[in-house]
Amino acid sequence: MLDELRQFHVDLKALRSQINKETGPRISKKGLCAEAERLSTFWFSDLAPALLKQTILKSEDIDGYSTHFHSLLKLSKPNNRRTRYAEVLGLCLKKFSDVLIIPIQKQPIAQEEVSALAKMLSGLTDANEDAYLTEAISCATANLFRGAAVLGWCAAVDRIHRVIEKVGFNKFNTVSQQMAAAQSGRFKRFNKAQNIPSISELREVFDSEILWIIEGMQLIDSNQHTRLRSCFDLRCQCSHPGDAPVTEYNLLSFFSDINEIVFRNPKFQLT
Repeated sequence: MLDELRQFHVDLKALRSQINKETGPRISKKGLCAEAERLSTFWFSDLAPALLKQTILKSEDIDGYSTHFHSLLKLSKPNNRRTRYAEVLGLCLKKFSDVLIIPIQKQPIAQEEVSALAKMLSGLTDANEDAYLTEAISCATANLFRGAAVLGWCAAVDRIHRVIEKVGFNKFNTVSQQMAAAQSGRFKRFNKAQNIPSISELREVFDSEILWIIEGMQLIDSNQHTRLRSCFDLRCQCSHPGDAPVTEYNLLSFFSDINEIVFRNPKFQLT
């Protein structure tokens, strides 16, 4: 939500800048008209309904912006006056950050979502995992969604490592070598045979390779592998610079997957 709002703000300012660069009295360029239509439509279809659910925002403020975006939508037809465009865009942008963006930035994650995350992860008694996950919930409470995802993935991979240790490194190595030797089937492109003697060295193996091998060990199936790979991708997006948004909904989906596929999966129990 917050990332979409910020990008929308950037796009609005870019449109105003482009309009101001036009020298003619009327705006007839299809690209500018289409962008005005896109932004105003996005406001009504996506942003306004979501913002009205934010209790920290005033509905009259959102209604006021809706009035301005209605005017922008009407202007998006070709050959409307440049000065009118500039006037309406100025109203759309007026105090946009102060009224809409900053209050949401300051608002902690909705209590019911924190409660859902805490409830989802309750009852996991392992001390190492509990330390990771308690910190992850604290991050989520402070709207630090990227940090929460990184910590959650650490907890999941720690469980996977220790289950591999329990099953035995010999089996892990043997399965990886059989997969690397496959000439057909699902594992024919796998070429990362392992010879791991300890959990310390296991921690040096890329998580993406471990996901393939635990599928070969039949600890997960191909669908579970795909879902965990998506979780790993989100973890990577969270720990490296990039513009992909991470919302509380992404976070709940992420934790739901690692909870069901790893923490609650009978194949990944340590006792």
